[in-house]
Formats: sequence, C-alpha cells, structure tokens
Amino acid sequence: MTQKQIAVKKMQRAKKLPAKPLSEQPWLVWIPVGVGVILYSTGLTNEMLGVDDHTATVDNPAVRKGELFTHFNLGMYAPLTWMGYALAYALGGQQPFWYHLLSLLAHAGNIWLVYHLLMRLTNGRALTALGIAYIFAAHPIQVESVAWIAGFSTPLYASFYLLACHQFLDFRENPGQWKAYGLALFSFLLACLAKSAAVTLPLTLAVLDAWRGNALSWQRRLLEYTPFGILALGFGFLTIYSREQAMLQTPILTEPIRGWERVFVLCYTPLFYWWKMLIPYELNIYYSFDKINGHLPWLYYIAPFGLGGVAWVIWRYRQQAPWAWQGVLWYFAAIAVMLPWKSLGTFEMRADHYNYLSIVGFAWVVVEGWQALRQRFPNTLGIGASPSLLSLWMIALPILSFVQIRTWKNTIQVITHAIENGYTQNGLLYASRAKAWGSQGKVREALADFDKALAINPNLTEAYKYRGALLGLAQRYEESLRDLTHYLEKHPQDAEVWYNRALTLVNLNRLEEALRDLDRTLQLDPNFTRAYRARGNVRKQLGDEKGGAADLAEYERRMGFSPQ
Repeated sequence: MTQKQIAVKKMQRAKKLPAKPLSEQPWLVWIPVGVGVILYSTGLTNEMLGVDDHTATVDNPAVRKGELFTHFNLGMYAPLTWMGYALAYALGGQQPFWYHLLSLLAHAGNIWLVYHLLMRLTNGRALTALGIAYIFAAHPIQVESVAWIAGFSTPLYASFYLLACHQFLDFRENPGQWKAYGLALFSFLLACLAKSAAVTLPLTLAVLDAWRGNALSWQRRLLEYTPFGILALGFGFLTIYSREQAMLQTPILTEPIRGWERVFVLCYTPLFYWWKMLIPYELNIYYSFDKINGHLPWLYYIAPFGLGGVAWVIWRYRQQAPWAWQGVLWYFAAIAVMLPWKSLGTFEMRADHYNYLSIVGFAWVVVEGWQALRQRFPNTLGIGASPSLLSLWMIALPILSFVQIRTWKNTIQVITHAIENGYTQNGLLYASRAKAWGSQGKVREALADFDKALAINPNLTEAYKYRGALLGLAQRYEESLRDLTHYLEKHPQDAEVWYNRALTLVNLNRLEEALRDLDRTLQLDPNFTRAYRARGNVRKQLGDEKGGAADLAEYERRMGFSPQ
C-alpha cells in the first residue's frame, strides 16, 4: 500500500470518529471568561472614586500600615479584602489600575467557578452552564461589584464562597472524604474574612442538597451544616458589633420606615431586583426607599401579592418545572442577609452589588425557562424564531455593561447618573458630588451642589463643614463663618474646622477670636503643624512678638527648616 493510500485510510478513519459531546469540551468555559475579561478591561483606567474608595484603600490603616486583623473599616471586618488592597497599594500606591485589575481577576475566576459548578449541578449540560456563566459574566448589574474599587470585597468573598460549594459537592460525592468537608469549611472562613455577606453559605449548601435530591436524612444534613452555621452566627454578630463601633447606627437619611411598612419593602425589593435584572436600565449606585407625601409608592403595597403569586406558581408547577424553585431558592439563599430587614446607618439596604451571587439563581430560571418555552411553543415568533428574544437580550448585556462601566469612570459621572435617575438619597448625593467638585477646584459647582443638598436636608451636618471651607476660598467670609460655626456646634472635636474658622476670622480682622480658635485647634491636635504658623502670625499682629516668634520657630522645626 502506498503512502498516499495509507494517508487516505487514516483520514477516512478520522472522519468516522464521533465528535466529542459539549460536556467534554473544556474550552467552552473560556467563552464567558473571555467576555468578562474583555468587558472589564475597559474599566482599568477608571478613577478612584470619592465614594468610599479612598477610605477602603489608601486611607485604611490595614492597607497603609499592615494592621489587617486589629480594627474595623467602613463598618466591616474584612482582613482578607484589605490584604488584597495592600497588595495593590504595594504595586502602585494610589494608582487605581491595580485595584481594578484585582477585581477583574477575581470576577474572571468566579465565572470559571460558576460554569463548572453548573456543569456539576446539571450533570454536564454544557449549553445550560455556558448560558448561566455568560449572564453572570456580562450582566450590567454586576458592574457595581467589579468596577467599584470599594466593592472588591464582593467578588473576593464570592470566590471562596463558590470554592466552598465545589468542595462541599466533593464531600457529597465522596461521603468519606472529610478532607473535602474541612476544605469547604476553611473556604467558608476565608469568605467571611473577605466580607460578612458570606454568612449565607449554609443556606446555599442546603439548596445544593435540595437541587441534587440528596437522599441523606435531615438529621445528618443538619449535623453537617452545624459548623457552617456556627461560623455564620459568629461573623454575623461580629458585623453587628463592627457597625456599631463605626457609628453606623445613626438615623437614616430617608424617611423612617414603620414596622408594618417593612413587610411591603421586603416584598418589593426582590421584585425590584428581578425587574432590574430582566430590564437592566437606569442602574445606579444608590436606590433609596423614597416616600411620596409620607407614603410608599403604590407598587410597594401590591408587592406581597406579586411575590405570593410567584411562590404559588413555583409550588404549583414544582414537578413540571423544578428549575423554577431551584433558581429562586438559590437567589434567596445567597441574598438573604442583604435584604432590607432593618435600617443600617445612613441608608436602607438596596444596591446592585447585593445580587452578585444571587444572579446565578436568576440566570438559571432564565436559561432553563427559555428552553421550556421553546419546547412548548417551538413555532412562536420571539421564542422559537432565530434570532430569539433571548439571544437578542444576551447580545445586549455586554453592550449595556460597557456603557455602565463608563458611568463608573469617575465620581462626578456615577453620582450625576443617579441624580438624573431621581435618586438624591435625601440630599446626600448632591453633597457627595459637591465634595468631588471641590477636590477638582471647581468651587462654583461645589457650592451649588452643597446648596441643593442642604435645601433638601438641612440636617446634613457635614455639608456645612465643606461648604464653609469653600465659602472661605470664595472670600464670602461671613457665610463661611456661619457654616463653620453651625458645624462646630455639633462637632466640637474637629480640629481642622477650628483652624478653618480661625482663618475666616483672620480675614474678617477678628484676631482675638481667631487666636482662641487656633488655641483650641492645638489643644485638640498638638501636631497640627499649620496652626503654629497661623497662630504665630496672629500673635505678632496682636503685639505678642515673643509668643509669635515661638510659634513660628515651632512651625519651622516641625517642617524641618534649617535655622538661619
């Protein structure tokens, strides 16, 4: 047989080999991972925002000094997240690129974990796993978690959360493998050290067991959940304590929600999120529960019926459509502690990033539900037709996410976007944008926003501090004095504001009062170096040459000036 004949025979045999099924195509996972990486790489140049980013990173002692386990920050105990920030800080200081890169990498890893988790839960149905992982990767509601530097704790805790799910399934598939159980418990601990929202994992493990139809007795399952539950309770109580220590238990900035109204808020919130996931339009950094003339909008009052209707349909068709209760149970398990059970600090709990893991349940219902519709109505336009509504929706997701990532480019854009969509958080967003304008030296724009904030809510005390300082820069000294005095009446321990008021008094030629304010500044903070120079000059103007010279000498010593 000639070489040519042998080659032909080999080609014929190769053609007869059956193609590998999709479940054996390991490269499929890189489709959603690639989409996520490409999408969020467009946000690597986004700025560090004036909304918690600096407080969470470069102003955080855990980041600058390595104090990872000894304090709280922003009402959180999250040493693993701070470790990530510390790494970014070591690589690039205040350069936002490294912080964004960390979030991108964590999100990419989570997409991989979600895909493989769904492959296990669906017994290798690759297209279903691919669809869910794609939605997880590309949905605009994920942008807040990944594009916001201060939101890094969410994709980070999710990584260990998903690892724990995989390891728990390893244990379920090999009951004697207690090493897998221990690894699941350890991953859960790491997840909680990244963000306390991870405490929902025991509920998710129960959902995984229900999803797979585990035949173990409920007593044994409860026993195996118990160590996870104990860890969850411990971190839950720690979070309550950390928030109290951070003084977040302050009156909310929106109108208080009465006890009976809380039921309507709780029922409305998941429906609100589902609508945002289905129609990802007008996604914002804040969503407040604003009342109209002292009452919640009418949609809140019908929400219990809507949620009850969903529950009835799921129960009614639980045998024909098990995917419905599976997806909904995952959704509520993952978001349980992040629903607005009560007021926390200055806001009600409603934000896009709470859905970061819960969207897996939503995506499960969408993908499986669409397959069921295609089988039931194969010739219906928009369902069986090509392209279908689902394919068009999926194409739109990364496009909308790209636009949303650009919205998060800087503080002004993200806050303006929310304000234009009707959310001012009782004036707080105007005050936040005003501070951003002020940091850019745009005094006129900053003052206009502070005016709007205080017109909406005169109790935004901190706004008087910043507006007073800006009014001084604008040489509107009487107004500056009024604002700074108002702030000091409620915050008499703020050395910086005593100093700023002293400068205003100097410009008003009220030197005796300015001297008293500078004395107060240095009583509160003896290391306030600039105050020595200001007090030295005031003392000299008042005729105290010796005292003035001493203060100016102290200023030069602290600044490291060489003696003349």
